Amino acid sequence: MSLRRSSRTSLFMSLLFSILLLSTEASAQTEPEPLEFGYIHLPPFGYTDSEGQSKGYLVELARQVFSAMDQPVRFVQHPATRLYRQIDSGETAFTLAAADLHRLKNTAVEAEEPAITLNLTVYHRKDTQPVSDVEQLKGHHVVLMKGYSYGQLGRFFEAESDAMRITEARTHQSALQMIQFGRADYLLNYQTSADTTIAQHGLTGLESDVIARLDVHFFVSKMLANAQALADDWDQNLRDLKQHDRMPSKETYNIKSP
Repeated sequence: MSLRRSSRTSLFMSLLFSILLLSTEASAQTEPEPLEFGYIHLPPFGYTDSEGQSKGYLVELARQVFSAMDQPVRFVQHPATRLYRQIDSGETAFTLAAADLHRLKNTAVEAEEPAITLNLTVYHRKDTQPVSDVEQLKGHHVVLMKGYSYGQLGRFFEAESDAMRITEARTHQSALQMIQFGRADYLLNYQTSADTTIAQHGLTGLESDVIARLDVHFFVSKMLANAQALADDWDQNLRDLKQHDRMPSKETYNIKSP
């Protein structure tokens, strides 16, 4: 009797194990694959901290929207040039960038709802003439941030590169110090990031003029077969966050509204 019961128990356990294994495999097949969300170093909107964690206002916003979409993602920081190249290839699935960004026009689907609006600001010394339009930068030494698109204004600097001297800076601090110490005339930068750097490093003698405002939109690589559906889903869930006042707190990141 004991041998018969043992045999039945072994058969039962084998069947139970098989059922659990099939259930686990089926669950794994139905769970969405984590896709890469790429971002550039633009504190306090997106950055990687000293422990390797992805942080920032737009990173947190993306986490909330993707959670509502039931879309698992992994966050990875890239230099801008690599980020756009990987959107082209599909290695990076998603990013947030300036609306109507011509670099992604042919390779990504752009969502409609703005995630945030940023001020584009020209920084200069107090003894330098203020500007209200990029046309006034012609004939001057202008600093741009390396890899930044600047939205549609990027095309102006491409077209008018012979009309001014352009230097690209790798960090906000070095860019601002070029202006502070008279090594260039003007810097075009995103206001919150530049002002954060000015406060952190105690930079003085600088003034600024807002010359444009840029909406930031969600982009999905066209290498994804359901790219348009993902962009539409993002828009719907982002609008829901706004409607129910569940957006990340700008005050937490010291972000001032435009």
